[in-house]
Amino acid sequence: MIEIKNIVIIHSVKRKYESALQTCLKTCENSSVEVVNISSIDSKSIEKKISNSDIDLVLVIGGDGTIISAIRTLLNFKIPFLGINIGKLGFLTDIDLESIEQELPKIFSGKFVSERRPLLEVTLSNEDKKMAVNEVVFHSGKVAEMMSFSIYLGDKLISNHKSDGVIVSSATGSTGYCFSGGGPIIHPTLSVFAIMPMFSQSSASNPLVIPSQEELTIKMANKNNASIVIDGYTDEEIKENIEIKISQKDLSYKLIHPLNYDYFEACRTKLSWGNPLVNIHD
Repeated sequence: MIEIKNIVIIHSVKRKYESALQTCLKTCENSSVEVVNISSIDSKSIEKKISNSDIDLVLVIGGDGTIISAIRTLLNFKIPFLGINIGKLGFLTDIDLESIEQELPKIFSGKFVSERRPLLEVTLSNEDKKMAVNEVVFHSGKVAEMMSFSIYLGDKLISNHKSDGVIVSSATGSTGYCFSGGGPIIHPTLSVFAIMPMFSQSSASNPLVIPSQEELTIKMANKNNASIVIDGYTDEEIKENIEIKISQKDLSYKLIHPLNYDYFEACRTKLSWGNPLVNIHD
């Protein structure tokens, strides 16, 4: 059993975090857990502040966007993440404000479950590499303007498209933008790609889930410019003839959950799947 003694707290700047922060600080004090640093997610010096510290956990107060930013910023430190949800859905943030004082002491004492989730590595033709927690969105950059492109898995052609673009999602990201576009929900521990064409003119417009052992490549047709958006943060213009390569390799991050964590309970609650119509145990 691994006890947690030193933590960093990162909080949102867009939501009211003060109440959750004060409750976390009080709980840390009562549990003899040292808070090494407190930073807002937009701080330019988060990495510098924790680089010389022995940190057991990054505690993130916010919504999914806040914890995604924290993962992207602190990935190289290989520290596990735990989310306090003060956002809306909160698929990556398990603990709500009312449960902080009950759940945090258990987690600090080593009573938790952890899981590794795969990341996406995005490489452009110029060898510029970027990381994605949720998804990569490849789009025309203009409203109601289509573009032509092809999608390959390894050296095999999957499909040709004329559409507004395509969403390539990790399993974790399947409940995000990809889901809003009509994509499937995928258990977050699976190493797969979800491909969701956006308003395609072709018959190959259905979502597709494929194994991620091989590299996925998106090739633009000539005379097309486009944009790429990663996790909703990076919007970069792509010139014609540039290829986008997406892979998973061995890239991952670690999330910590309370012992009672249930992914499907989260889906039922946050996506309004509802309760069963009958008690299957009767």
